[in-house]
Amino acid sequence: MQFLNILFLGLCGFLANAAPTSPNDDGLSKDWTHVFTQDNINLSTVNPGSPMASVSIPSVADATEVHGQIVNKCSFPVWVRLAIAATTSNPDRPGAKCDHAGETHMVEVQPGGTYLSPFPAKCDQCGHVLKVAHNAGDLKVYQFEYSMDGHDGRLWYDLSAENGAPFQKVERYLGTSGRSCPFVDCKPGQWV
Repeated sequence: MQFLNILFLGLCGFLANAAPTSPNDDGLSKDWTHVFTQDNINLSTVNPGSPMASVSIPSVADATEVHGQIVNKCSFPVWVRLAIAATTSNPDRPGAKCDHAGETHMVEVQPGGTYLSPFPAKCDQCGHVLKVAHNAGDLKVYQFEYSMDGHDGRLWYDLSAENGAPFQKVERYLGTSGRSCPFVDCKPGQWV
């Protein structure tokens, strides 16, 4: 079976967030009830119909950075680039500039190959996005979005088909370096 494996290195073993983006709440491809308990879940609304769950662990303040990583377990190459927001979303620092803002060049990742983000996400609420495509020039990309929030102790991440869904025919898996951490497993044909 072909699938794209997306994971974090470093802190990731402790926290997780998922934001299903299906336009139909009844058809969401992710059920988080087996992962999050009422003691550690916070529900909020990002956009209408897009519930977001997050886990808050006090030890996040001890972590200083997180790298995103793509492992290509498909039988075909994929192209990946990193995008970093221009300014932070931290309400305590409105408009503060993010380090390394912009997008890197696309990098081809062969079957069995790995892409490691060249710049880590830090506890500054500067959003990072790993954009994955079938070809270097594709505008329709599958997105792996993540951000660290040092002031409230959360790591946020999600899978997004907002800018395209080029990998709907293969399994997509989002996990962390920790064995007991929440994960997302989207089977072929599932929305996100």
